[in-house]
Amino acid sequence: MEAPTRDRKPFQLRTNLDFAEMSKMSKEFADVNQDIEDCEAEVHRLQSHIMFLQNHRQRLDEYKTCLRSLMSPIRKLPNELVLRIFDCACTINDLTTGKLATMPALTISCVCTHWQDLAKSTPQLWSRIRVNLTAMRLDRPEFPILEFYLDLAQQLPLTVEVLGDKLETLEPIQAAVCATLGACSDRWKELIVSQPTFYKALMAQDSRNFPMLDALTISNFGFRLPGSLDRFHDAPRLHSLSVLSFPLGKLHKSNFPWKELNVLNICSYSEELKHLVEAPSNLKVLCFCEWEDGHYKPNSPPTTAPSVEALSLSVNSQTTHPKSENMMDVVLTSMTLPALTSLSIDRLDIADEYQLDWPKETLEGFLCRSSCQLTTLSIKSIPMSDSDLIDLLLRLPSLLHLTIDDSKVTTRSPITTRLVQNLHAFRYRGKSFISPVMVHKLQSLSLTFSGFGSFDDRTFVDVVSSRWYSRGYPHTSEIGVNSLRSVVMRFLNRDVDPGIYSPLKHLEKDGMRVVIIAKGKVLQSL
Repeated sequence: MEAPTRDRKPFQLRTNLDFAEMSKMSKEFADVNQDIEDCEAEVHRLQSHIMFLQNHRQRLDEYKTCLRSLMSPIRKLPNELVLRIFDCACTINDLTTGKLATMPALTISCVCTHWQDLAKSTPQLWSRIRVNLTAMRLDRPEFPILEFYLDLAQQLPLTVEVLGDKLETLEPIQAAVCATLGACSDRWKELIVSQPTFYKALMAQDSRNFPMLDALTISNFGFRLPGSLDRFHDAPRLHSLSVLSFPLGKLHKSNFPWKELNVLNICSYSEELKHLVEAPSNLKVLCFCEWEDGHYKPNSPPTTAPSVEALSLSVNSQTTHPKSENMMDVVLTSMTLPALTSLSIDRLDIADEYQLDWPKETLEGFLCRSSCQLTTLSIKSIPMSDSDLIDLLLRLPSLLHLTIDDSKVTTRSPITTRLVQNLHAFRYRGKSFISPVMVHKLQSLSLTFSGFGSFDDRTFVDVVSSRWYSRGYPHTSEIGVNSLRSVVMRFLNRDVDPGIYSPLKHLEKDGMRVVIIAKGKVLQSL
């Protein structure tokens, strides 16, 4: 009898080991590991290639930037136009900060070789120099940047500003800087000095030859002796003087060319001023800056200055003078300016609140007495009611340019919806009579509003639109209101809806200059 046969069972782990199967599985396991390693290697290769491509793209972007720079429109401009742009950009070079941002001529020359060549070949870019003696480093024996600028300025007339805090004596390096600038006095075009010590050091060489000097500004200190400015007797081109104080009652003892001045900026007022303004002269611009220690005394009858065309009043919140000696009241009460066309009133210390009342009656009396044709009015940072401003504008039918800025005015801002409505060119709105049309000849309007919300944008747009007429419109004389040509509206603390102002874009395309700025950003939708 044959032994019974058992069926062979499939391979099972730990039972009935099949070494052939084990070998096959081991090979498959090795193949899987190899595939994993190949995948890892491919991943590393691809990641490395991605990094290469990213770096390559960055290089291409840099190259693209270079190409775009080479293709920029400014490179297509003639050198003459580029230099005019440079000239506008290089207002003053402050050499004592050590920062390129304050030295535009040097900044421009660092951009590229072409600009460097242009800048170095243009001496006027290097001829406007500011030095702050109290900000400069005193541990250095020399100040080579000044010599560098003077060399590149060649022999062109210089604008020199020597500023700083009050010092009793100068350190050697400070005195050396003043001596270097003083040696160039025959090239001074404009001189600004802030302290008596600096002024004395600049004049230490006793120079009396100023053939190029156009403007002289001596701030923060005044003169007591009538001969203090006699050294400028031979300054044939000097037309502008800014000084804290001067004994105007003794002008007959002064050899300064007072009658040649076109612009006088002074920080005091007294009856003696009539000796200057009433005499035949070329004085066109008269500026008064209120100084805490200034001297302001009214005079009667008022002094008439027949040649003055522009009056500027800069008031001070910190003055301790009684109301009867308030600078703005004193000047407006004590002067008659029949040729006046421009009036500017602003504040020096906008950090402090201005408490004085708007001199409504005093200003009205001044305008009535002067019988002048005012074309430009600018009021900045002065609190006043909208009704006072409206009353003032109703008295100025000849006004062409109006600027109102209520920055730092916490109460009594004149910029209100009522003011804007009264600037409308139509006397009737619907069935209601608004008011007489103000400032019929107005050509430019600039408003700066510091409020947060109480401004009617739609009314403003409507007012601007009402004062616009196309250049080809034949009946503007019949309408009686001139076309507005420029509008600038600045909102310091509020955003605006661009859609509300979008209708003005049609006026801009037709020729009106329209600028709307909200929180420092210009609306791009116009």
